[in-house]
Amino acid sequence: MHIDPNDETLLGVIIGAVLASMGGLVSGRLEQHLRRREREQSAAQLFGEILAALKLILRMGNEARGRGEPYGAITLRFLKAAERETQIYERNRETLFDVRDTALRARTHLLLLQIILTLDSFFEINQAMAGGASGDAFRPSGGTPGGDPRDGPFDFLMELHALISSQLEAYEKIARQTFDAHDAAVQQTLGPRAPPAGP
Repeated sequence: MHIDPNDETLLGVIIGAVLASMGGLVSGRLEQHLRRREREQSAAQLFGEILAALKLILRMGNEARGRGEPYGAITLRFLKAAERETQIYERNRETLFDVRDTALRARTHLLLLQIILTLDSFFEINQAMAGGASGDAFRPSGGTPGGDPRDGPFDFLMELHALISSQLEAYEKIARQTFDAHDAAVQQTLGPRAPPAGP
């Protein structure tokens, strides 16, 4: 089969254009995938750091509660620090959508939302008590009098604290790094942490 030289040139141009288009398409898809993966990894690093900091701060707050006055200045400072960490989450919440795992996104949002609301409840009760309100005013009608009404929110914070580790494991896989630097820094600075005193 004989092909005219002019047709041969045209055919070469067409084939070249098709190959270039296919190459551009594949390259664009690959670049888009890599950018998405990079954004997801960056989001995992951010939320992993937030959760790791909360895990450490709440643990240290619980240790502070077990020494001296349960809700003294040190315990309150730890809870204020936890509140600041949740504010970082609130400022960057849209970044959570870069995490492709919808179940992980939902669990993260729910966990942090519960921590935020529980901290709000704790500080509202604490402020009212500092203003002279009776602790009994925060108990449901028919509830048993006595005890500190701040125990309820704080105990629930510690239940939420127990859920952080499983979230961190999921973020470590996406971020391809561990989030134990906070604990390691505390160990180097303060030494081993003693367990909090029992009730």
